[in-house]
Amino acid sequence: MSERMRFALLFPLLAVLTIGVYAGGLGVLFMVLYETALEEWAVVILGMVLVIGVPSVAALLQSRLDEG
Repeated sequence: MSERMRFALLFPLLAVLTIGVYAGGLGVLFMVLYETALEEWAVVILGMVLVIGVPSVAALLQSRLDEG
């Protein structure tokens, strides 16, 4: 099998595996947070941090890269 064919199979498999690990990790994290004293509020807070924080950090990093 040629090297190009190996890469054509390897990259999609790595992408699926990476997404599965992130999704599974977040799922476990949300379940663990739900078992704390805050229950659903801990999940809501983490969700809000992800929804607001990730794009904010990305925008800040992008602005710093544009300056340089």
